[in-house]
Amino acid sequence: MKIRIISRIGAESRRAFQAAQMQRLGLPFSFVDAVEATDLTDALCLEAAQTWPGATLPQDIACFHSHRKAWAEIVEDKALGLVLEDDAVLADTIASALAMIEERYRDWRHVYDLEFTPEPHIIAERPTWQASGGLSASRIYRNRVGLAGYVIGPEAAARMLSETLHYRLIDSYLWQRPWMQGQMIEPAQVVQMRFLPDAPETPAFVRSAEPRVFRPSSRARNLALKMEIELRRGFSLLQAAGKSKRREPEIDWQRFAPETTPG
Repeated sequence: MKIRIISRIGAESRRAFQAAQMQRLGLPFSFVDAVEATDLTDALCLEAAQTWPGATLPQDIACFHSHRKAWAEIVEDKALGLVLEDDAVLADTIASALAMIEERYRDWRHVYDLEFTPEPHIIAERPTWQASGGLSASRIYRNRVGLAGYVIGPEAAARMLSETLHYRLIDSYLWQRPWMQGQMIEPAQVVQMRFLPDAPETPAFVRSAEPRVFRPSSRARNLALKMEIELRRGFSLLQAAGKSKRREPEIDWQRFAPETTPG
């Protein structure tokens, strides 16, 4: 399975961190050069903001285009791929987890979320599969945040490319696709540096200060976009009724031992 790490070209400390981490874990990888928020014009950002409710930041749009670049490479390879963001810290069991996912991959609709976030998901009570060593995959019915570490196949990547011709807040959008059967890998194998137990105490999902903020051009459009999202979420909750729990993903913190930290 190829590993792709989305990273800005100028983020030298992040890239050095990832190179050291991958060498320590014995994993081959390549960088996907991230789209730079500073390269996005106001006109492009304003156009993008018309397709998603609420505030849209250039960094959100850059993230959207960066993940699309990774998907395009996976489609070209015609094989499963692990997509990481450059602040992802990996468990020392990641290699065996990836091997298990490849072994049990049967359904192109399965996209595997390997990431822990301190945000409750809605996860099936019964796992889709369990493996030796305690690893399991369980259906995700709702997950609003997090694309720092996931495995996606070429068919699902191609469909995501076709469904993202216009801007979407990509982590929220991906996990709510009605055709997708997202699978939560537990214990989680990926965590962003800021969520490690010894990280400085900061609000979990604070967005960095950004002078450029863009919104839909009318309240009516904003309301229509919100209603569309809520309808999709309602459908997911109906699917989950009686067979799921709202909880954080399980994680074994002892498996995470970063030797360096990204800047």
